[in-house]
Amino acid sequence: MKIGNISDTIMMKTTNFNMSSSQMYTELMALDIFLNLRQIIFWSILSISIFGVIGNMLIILVYIRLGFSETIHASYVALAVSDLLSVLSVNWIAICNTPLINLLLNRLSIVTNLSQFIQITGARPHLVFSKTTALITAWISMERCLCVVFPMKVKLIITRTVNTVVLVMIFIIGCGPSMISYIAVRSELREDPLKNQTRLFFFVSGNDHPLNVSAYFLYYVAFPVFSWVVVIVNTTVLIIKLKQSANWRKQHLKFPTTSATQSTTSGRTNRVTKTVVIVASIFIACSLPFSLTFSAWTFLPEFYRKAKFRDLFLLNSSLVFLLSEVNSSVNIIVFTIMGARFRSALQHIMCRK
Repeated sequence: MKIGNISDTIMMKTTNFNMSSSQMYTELMALDIFLNLRQIIFWSILSISIFGVIGNMLIILVYIRLGFSETIHASYVALAVSDLLSVLSVNWIAICNTPLINLLLNRLSIVTNLSQFIQITGARPHLVFSKTTALITAWISMERCLCVVFPMKVKLIITRTVNTVVLVMIFIIGCGPSMISYIAVRSELREDPLKNQTRLFFFVSGNDHPLNVSAYFLYYVAFPVFSWVVVIVNTTVLIIKLKQSANWRKQHLKFPTTSATQSTTSGRTNRVTKTVVIVASIFIACSLPFSLTFSAWTFLPEFYRKAKFRDLFLLNSSLVFLLSEVNSSVNIIVFTIMGARFRSALQHIMCRK
């Protein structure tokens, strides 16, 4: 009996050792894959953000050249400005993850927690402008939907003044909550006897601060849900109207009764509508993972609280970040493909440079 028990114990320990070794090997392999994917995603985000900076600057220049006789041009410029600020914040985050930022902070005698510094100077602005982009996309889809549904009345409903006021209000609403939450950021001058100099200390309040709680509710719940509903409803209406317009053209193709001017105007309207549908569809596709991630945070708190899900959580967050950059960077491609006037103005600007 004793010999049997001893042999059984040895077998159990050997099995447990083999299982633990196998488990450790699997975990190391998973960690290696995770780190490689994070590196790939990081460099992809940085490359896309650089492309986005150039592309959004070109969009702004092109539509300034084309003028603002059409209200949609002003909306495109506002969208490009918001996207530009969003991708610039990503480039700043990348800079903050290099030794350069530590040298800069030391030179300026600023002492702060680097992760908190990145949060208030890079991550939070990116969140603000990405949600501002969502609100502007919702407005563009609504504006185009009204143009298609009420073509004879829309110029009386959405004038250039109304469009400008709405865009300014969107930026105020999008940036306001975050600006208010910056009140919770404190700074303090202290004497450093070791270095015989005065140093500036930054302190960032926690996420449970009332100002941060209200801001996070708006940016993670209110703005995304509102934008999603508006964009999906208006995009659905636009797609239905485009199909109806295509069917109408097929029916009247053999018996043309419209003038060339009317046909040209209709074609231009359809191109603008298709452009808005594509921009809105890209927004829906790129923001869907964020909505799913937020749902996971809400209904499965252990997804980001438990250590065993940490790598998965970080990888998922990186992918959401990547798709956000795609949404803020690809409009230059859409406008170039869909707009003949845009292509002509872009070629003129590029050739002149």
